Amino acid sequence: MKKFMMSMASILFVISLLPMNAAAGETILKLATWGPPKHFIAEARGQWIEEVNTTLAGRVKIVDYPGGQLFGPKDMHSAVAKGQVELGLVLQPSMLAMVPMLQGVYLPFAFDNLDQVDQAYSGETLAIIEKAMEAKNLKLIYVSYTDGVQVYSNKKNIVSTDDFKGLRILSASPIFSEIMARLGAAPDTSIPYTEQYMALQRGVSDAVATSIVGGFFEKNHEVAPYITKMDMSFATVLVVANLKKWKKLPQDVQDTIITLGRKKTAYSLAMAKGWEQKFTADMEKLGATITRIPDEEREKIKQISREVWLDWAKKNGKQAEALLDLSLKIVDSAK
Repeated sequence: MKKFMMSMASILFVISLLPMNAAAGETILKLATWGPPKHFIAEARGQWIEEVNTTLAGRVKIVDYPGGQLFGPKDMHSAVAKGQVELGLVLQPSMLAMVPMLQGVYLPFAFDNLDQVDQAYSGETLAIIEKAMEAKNLKLIYVSYTDGVQVYSNKKNIVSTDDFKGLRILSASPIFSEIMARLGAAPDTSIPYTEQYMALQRGVSDAVATSIVGGFFEKNHEVAPYITKMDMSFATVLVVANLKKWKKLPQDVQDTIITLGRKKTAYSLAMAKGWEQKFTADMEKLGATITRIPDEEREKIKQISREVWLDWAKKNGKQAEALLDLSLKIVDSAK
């Protein structure tokens, strides 16, 4: 009897160490995130987590690990693909080397506005992107949008392609650097992101390409107050899952998670536009001079860029060529 009681006590002790959700059969999905908690993308993601957890209560629970405490944007895609975490927040430009197809919706000057990019994340183009991601053991859950990339200069606003000649512009993208070089600029990839503000302030560099919202929070307008809107490209932020772990979830659970997530995609589209307008006005109040490049000059840049897009597609195979063709049809149909 004594041995029986001791055995029962041991069993109860072990059970007490188990998480309550494990005992209840609830699946925990860890979500690794980074970035400011007050950004609209983060707030919408919090709503998505709450909605998923409420809808799938007792079956699935997403637990957020914010602030880069697990992984940051540089290595998030790799961590999720390896299964080190079930879900992760990925910055699209950071994972172009792993999934080159994502460059197809991030080619400089290929898209004229955010609505066209939104179209590219649907239908046939989305199918190509998803297939390429799944080949790397990643499942795309939903997309969040940011506003377009513009030029901040400490010299002057850009009114023609001639203004790029000799412009020492900071760059982290090989494709962007190639386009800038063809325009006669001097792209500089040697200066880390954390040192770009000082490079602009000291005159080591003349310009940097970043978004209105991002540039405001980075305070680039303080050292490069001549801002020219030209909507070079539109970075996206993706919630992705480890594909092997994703496939273990029931189909109705997968459908719920994705359906609720894609509502946040639509929300981010509207918010990205609204925030660009707000922070444009805020920087103008702080003394920045903000203009838009003339349409005819931007069209010249697009024609120069087209050769770079075609080179990218050719190097990355038939799927890349199909993706570029479909993307350009989206742009053409909007004219």
